[in-house]
Amino acid sequence: MGAKDTSRVARESPIAVTFGDDRCRAFLEENGETWTVERLLALAADIARVTPSSPLDSLAVRSDSAAFVAAALLGAWKTRRAPLLLDPSSRVEPVDPETPGHRAVVLVPSDEREVGAAVAVREERSTPLDPEFPVGDAAEVAFLTSGSTGEPKRTVKRAYQLAMEFEVEPGWLHAPRPCSVLCLVPPFHILVYIYGLYLPAATGGRTSFLRGSGPRAWVDRIHSWRPDLVVGVPSHYRLLNEVLRDPLPPAIFLSSGAPLPQDVGERFAGLAGRRIVQVYGSTETGGVATRDGEGPWTPLPGLEWRVEPGDDRLAIRSPWQESPATWHRTDDLAEDAGGAFLLHGRADSIVKVGGRRFSTDEIVRAALSHPAVEQAYAVTYRRYGEPAIAIFVTVVPGLKTSTPEVRSHLSERLAPFKLPRTIRILEALPTKGSGKVDAEALRNLVSIAGA
Repeated sequence: MGAKDTSRVARESPIAVTFGDDRCRAFLEENGETWTVERLLALAADIARVTPSSPLDSLAVRSDSAAFVAAALLGAWKTRRAPLLLDPSSRVEPVDPETPGHRAVVLVPSDEREVGAAVAVREERSTPLDPEFPVGDAAEVAFLTSGSTGEPKRTVKRAYQLAMEFEVEPGWLHAPRPCSVLCLVPPFHILVYIYGLYLPAATGGRTSFLRGSGPRAWVDRIHSWRPDLVVGVPSHYRLLNEVLRDPLPPAIFLSSGAPLPQDVGERFAGLAGRRIVQVYGSTETGGVATRDGEGPWTPLPGLEWRVEPGDDRLAIRSPWQESPATWHRTDDLAEDAGGAFLLHGRADSIVKVGGRRFSTDEIVRAALSHPAVEQAYAVTYRRYGEPAIAIFVTVVPGLKTSTPEVRSHLSERLAPFKLPRTIRILEALPTKGSGKVDAEALRNLVSIAGA
């Protein structure tokens, strides 16, 4: 218990270094617009001023703007509250978990359209506020998670958790101090909070966002700005592979949020001349492990892990979890690889069709082995009251295939009871704002029609 108590000592937040004396220093750039520390603190003052003062009100922030999210964090902390960061593409309405039936106050920028009641904040260039930062056990920020598999739940991150995780990040990343970061992921995602905001702020670095842009703009920005770290999810690297013609400057290219397909990583390494570092973790657990390539995952320093007997789920315990002294069973199936571990997909990919159990990951791997298939995603749905499987694929640009050809390819590699009932070829897989595939949107394509 002593180590646990020491970890929660109320010390200065690592990100306070960026919001210290030099307020004229540029910290954030978004779509070519520069935000100095002073300007962010001025917008934070605008946000704090219009935020309801009732202690019963919880705060949520819904915006595509990284500058607004950063300022909203500063403004919320000034009012002693931890904001909930929302995906603007989701219409889930946040509620205050401590007061049943009480909805959170949602903050939005005045120039972004918001459906429903919200507090719109206009940049007035007010006097910059003197920032305050959460410390110790104080809640710092919250996220909604598990929206694709069930009712979205709020996950709170406390100051000591984020500070402790930061202590291991620059080391295993070999990130310089200060660290400049280019973020391709939207600002409400925990990946951005840790690597796109926290890391550059704690090292006295800078961060840059390209909201609403495409892969050609990302390549141009990497060449012109030469960031130390580029933060993306697999879909970003897949898009980069389509436009890359020349190697990229030296940088750490990081991917998280979903498994990185082997062909995407290998093609990026060949085109860009840089390998992608993969990070495994979740909103609930924080960072868990890293790898380069397709080998085993190496756990982060200070993290304990084990493969649970009986169901082969991965269990972890780390100082930056909500309950560091307890074990957390993940949804992923794992195998011990001698000091590291291999992942074999999510437990929820195991389905029972026709009385037999198997993993939909096997179907996806079989589909991806087709030379014309670029992406594949399988979902389960109800067909005439019985469970069924649908697989959706996209085609490699310049190649052609058909549903019968895909079905024939799968039938040569899968047992008959594993063949999906429905096969659809799409121009693109629908994604959420975080870049993850929207499984519910795919499920709706077949379940509504009862196909």
